Amino acid sequence: MRQTASTTERVLEFERTADPGGELIPLLVRMKLDLVGARLHLADWQTLSESERQALIEAPAGNLAAAVAYFSMLQEMLAAAGRAAIARASPATSVTAPWLGDAEPENVAAICARAGIKVQWQSLERFSRYLLCHAARRGDPALCRTIAAEILPLGSAPTRNKFLKPGD
Repeated sequence: MRQTASTTERVLEFERTADPGGELIPLLVRMKLDLVGARLHLADWQTLSESERQALIEAPAGNLAAAVAYFSMLQEMLAAAGRAAIARASPATSVTAPWLGDAEPENVAAICARAGIKVQWQSLERFSRYLLCHAARRGDPALCRTIAAEILPLGSAPTRNKFLKPGD
């Protein structure tokens, strides 16, 4: 697995469609917050300007130096917005975050099977793993298919019409 940012690390189209105003914290930013050990409340996100939100989307957070810089940047943005400082939690590790581990989590394998998706966990990049773990935590095969349609190579992910069932 690649631990660095890649072309897959972006705000997904389904997120943009569901939240065109950018009021919700994108999954990419949520992953970065986990990587740096920050807990950001939705109200704090919503006080940030569009350019500040974009900076958090674009800034790297995958190694120690980048994580420290990301957390500092976030703290500065919140202070400038008159928000309270956030405490630093433990950054995600392969022990605390299954998406950073080498083995495919059982709940991911199960949700992918329910969604009709075949993945090669070892070949997935960090953000793709994060997204599949997110869908597994939610227990949502439809979300898993939606994510897979955006992040997996053609042929790995089913088309929505073929596999989407009411209630999934």
